[in-house]
Amino acid sequence: MKVNISDWVQGRTSEGELIHGFVEAVDLLQGIVTVYVVKSDNEKIAGKRVAVRGHWLRQASEYIMDDPQAVDQLIDLSLAVWDEAWFMELTDKWKAMELGKAESSSHSRAYPLDRNRLAR
Repeated sequence: MKVNISDWVQGRTSEGELIHGFVEAVDLLQGIVTVYVVKSDNEKIAGKRVAVRGHWLRQASEYIMDDPQAVDQLIDLSLAVWDEAWFMELTDKWKAMELGKAESSSHSRAYPLDRNRLAR
């Protein structure tokens, strides 16, 4: 499988641990891919880099960001890996989601005014 830097992948390590993360480096000559592990069944390697054979990996499915809590977690991840461009993209997404949530909640009220017609 052909992977590029920043691709999200899933696979197994040589010890059989399940990993989910993104590609940080690719060694085409040796077929080794360095993956920053975001999730794993071995909690000790989460947040670390591991070297994995390229054929032990597969592309992770596309992630649809429609949950503000998930975007918050990705913002934390972007800070952890010092990716400023990704951080800015995610914060813009989060702001748009929060703005959309605020607009939908204000439109859903039957009487948007806080006072009644007698000004009480």
